[in-house]
Formats: sequence, C-alpha cells, structure tokens
Amino acid sequence: MGSRSGTFKQAKSVAKVRTRSGRANPGQANPGKQTISQPTSSWMAAAGAIAILLAAATGIGFSTWLGARFILNPQSLSWLNQWLPNWIPVPVTGLKPPQTLLQIRTEIVQAGFIPGVELALGQNRSVVDSQHMASDLLVPVLERQPNCQNACEKIVALRLYQSTPLQQKATEGQALTFHLVTELAIAGPEELFVLTPLISTGSDTQGSTRQLPLTTLKRFESKFLPPGIWLNLSGEWSRNNMVIYGKIVHYNPSRFHLSTMLEWSSTTREEPTWQPVIGAATSELVINQTVGMEPQFKIFQVHPRKFLPNPIQLESISLVEPALDSQSYQKGLLLARGGLWSIGLQWLQSVKRQRGHAWTSAAQAQMELVHRHAQATQTQAEKSWVSTNQQILANLIDGRWLRALSIFEASSENALEIADLLRADRGQLQRRVESALQVNPAQLEVKVWGALLIAAQKNPGAAIAWLKNQPKTTSTDITRIRQLIKRIENSTNPLDE
Repeated sequence: MGSRSGTFKQAKSVAKVRTRSGRANPGQANPGKQTISQPTSSWMAAAGAIAILLAAATGIGFSTWLGARFILNPQSLSWLNQWLPNWIPVPVTGLKPPQTLLQIRTEIVQAGFIPGVELALGQNRSVVDSQHMASDLLVPVLERQPNCQNACEKIVALRLYQSTPLQQKATEGQALTFHLVTELAIAGPEELFVLTPLISTGSDTQGSTRQLPLTTLKRFESKFLPPGIWLNLSGEWSRNNMVIYGKIVHYNPSRFHLSTMLEWSSTTREEPTWQPVIGAATSELVINQTVGMEPQFKIFQVHPRKFLPNPIQLESISLVEPALDSQSYQKGLLLARGGLWSIGLQWLQSVKRQRGHAWTSAAQAQMELVHRHAQATQTQAEKSWVSTNQQILANLIDGRWLRALSIFEASSENALEIADLLRADRGQLQRRVESALQVNPAQLEVKVWGALLIAAQKNPGAAIAWLKNQPKTTSTDITRIRQLIKRIENSTNPLDE
C-alpha cells in the first residue's frame, strides 16, 4: 500500500512539472513569449515539408540507381570507396576472384573470342580498398570476321583490369593477378557515316547501315591531351577511295570508367590529333575530312557535363549559330558556310578588331575553325598548277573571282577544258556564287561566274535570263558576259555528241 501511495505522489509531482514547463494553463498569460502570425507559420511549415519531400525523393532515386548498378555491375560503383570509411567498402571483389593474365586469356578463348594485345594504362589507386596503388590494364577482346582476307579480327569489347593491391612487388616467378573492373562493348560506325565526307561533296559513292569493323587500338600520346586517358580505335574502308574511320574512347581513372566519346572518319587517311587550336591553355581534337580541293575540318572542344563517372564530353564547333549578335559577324559566317573561307575570315577579323575586349571565346572558336579552312584554300590558290582548269578551280574555291576570270580570259585555247570543269561542279561553286551575291549583289565578277556555270550546265539562254534578274546589272555588263558565254557555247565535248 505504501508503495502504491509513493508511486501516485511521484506521478502527481511529474504532472505538476509538465504543467509548469509544458503548455500554459488556458487562463494564464505568457507575456515573455512573442506570437507568430498564422500565415507566416503556415508558409514556413509548407516550405519545410516540401524540402523534406524533395530530399527524400532524391535519396530514394539515388539509392534505387545505386542498387540497380550494384546488381548489374558491382565493380562500376567501386569509385564510392574513396568517400567511405575503410570499414564500409563497396564490395567489388568476391563475385569474381582475381586472375592471372594467362587465366584471363584462357577465359576469353573459352568464350569464343580472341584476346588482344594488352595496353598498360599506368598506376592508379586500388579499386578494392582505395588505399594502395595498383596497375590499370586494358585488354581488347577480338572476334574473327567470317569470309575475311585482311584485318579479320575486329574489336568487340574493351576490358579494364587492375592488379591486386599489395601485390605490385611480386616475387620472381609469382604471376600478378588482376581484378576485372569494368567492360565496354565496342561496335564500329555505320558505313553511311564513314562515307559522309565523300557523299557531301557529290561523290557517287553510296553507303549502307552496316557496321564497319574496328581492328586497331592505339593510345593518344601528346603533351596537349586533356585529363584522362584517350584511346583511338580505327579501321579502313577501301573501294575507289581509301577512308579511315574510328571511335574515340576516354578512360577516367578516378572513376574507373570507360566512355565512347565520338565516331570519326577521314578521307585524307589522317588520324585525329589533339592540338591547341583555340589557345595555349586548351586542347582540341582535329579531324581532317578534306576531299580533293574541298577542305573539311571538324574541331571538337572538351566541355563539362553532369555525369559523375565521366564529367566531360566532346562538342563540335559549329558555324550555324552566330556567337555574336552582329550583322557583320553573321555575314562572315554566311560566307564561310558557303565555302568562301578566306573572305569570311576577313569579315570575322574585322569584327574582332572593332569589339576588342567584348570578343568572346565562342566567337574565337568559330573564327579558328574558319581560319583552319581558309589556310587550306589560300595555299591551294597560291600554288602553281600544271593545268589551267585546276588553277581556275583553286582560285574560285578561295573566292578569288577576278583572278580566276583573268586566267579564263587569257586561256581561249582551253575553253573546252574549262567548260568541262564547270559542267562537273556538284554544287560547290554554285554555293559560293550564291553566298557571295547574298552579301554583295553588285559583284560583277561573281555574276560572270554564276552565268558561266548556268551556261555550261544548262544553256546560254538560261544564263542570260538569270543574269537579267540579278540586281545592279547593266546592259554593258550583259554584253560583256555574252562574249564570255560564247566560249562555253562553242566548246563542245566530243564525248557528249
């Protein structure tokens, strides 16, 4: 009984304490406490609830992604070890024991493939414990192509292995063992993509959607390389022309991640190169797709992206969207897109001088792409050519209309050769004529070549009709151009009869 009474008194005492320190009695005021308005309190509560929901949704999404990655490929999450305590590692080992190189090659052969020549990628922190150093090793997996005579083994996968930590100093006779970290499937580019430079210049070459094999693996070796390890997989296509093609693969050692960055092809049989195109502080990937006298260059810049395993991407410098809001700048790009690289470069350089410090890095990138093409066309135009038609063509490609016209007027005996040159145009010269007249419709020498092109490919009547529709064309101009058209009209190709 005494015990119960003590318990009751204790409970009563606790109740009094709660009354004093907890909620106030209804009739008792609390002058020391400020009252918060109801709308503000509700808004803060709602905002807090939304923040909690967003954080929870993000956590659930990230956990789901981690769980899926762990089920499909536990090794792909090994980079998390660098942020986890030593006693909570991501278990990247245990699913598959480490293997010697002999065991790795044997396994590949047993799976029906061919092990390629290993490529050492250097030292890296251990994927197992993130504490020790280990060696990264790339192993190409090859497959033999049926009905093949040359370069018959194509690359179908790249496997990234890493030596077992603490075994770097293996005793003599003891073989190093390696963990499989990740694997990247490899497929060659489509034939249609590879032949795009030829097709775009009017070639009769046709492509298909079949994938072409990649047979060679090389590592880029240059002091201009961006961070990471860059690999080039390549192959060859040969019919009437020889084209080399390939894929660029990037390895990010800090995340143990292999990524395919882009596909490429080159009609000049030049492999891509890393060069400081925009400035000494950056490196760009340059691909030469020149066909004959028609220059074609692709320049790719490294840009960041929101992808943790590999936070960079390659983006091509484009001339479609002007980097500056300037009519003169836009005219320069229009001329460049039309193939008049040297004239377009002059417009861009003029804008740069006017803008001074307001000139942007994006504008500089576009100007450097134009400059790369202009260098090629200027070199061709200043070269000594054996044949008259080649000399005229080189000058027309560089937009040297008056010089080309002077050569034409001084070469009456080569009228047939020049007529054949104009008949063979697949739109490259016509595109240059249209671009030049769009910027300056009063250029008489440009209208001369426009009329000569139409006369050679259609008839003199169509050329004169087109000429009369051009602005600022006088009767004197038409009379002079008629005389030049007669040379084209009188030159008949025996093969066409």
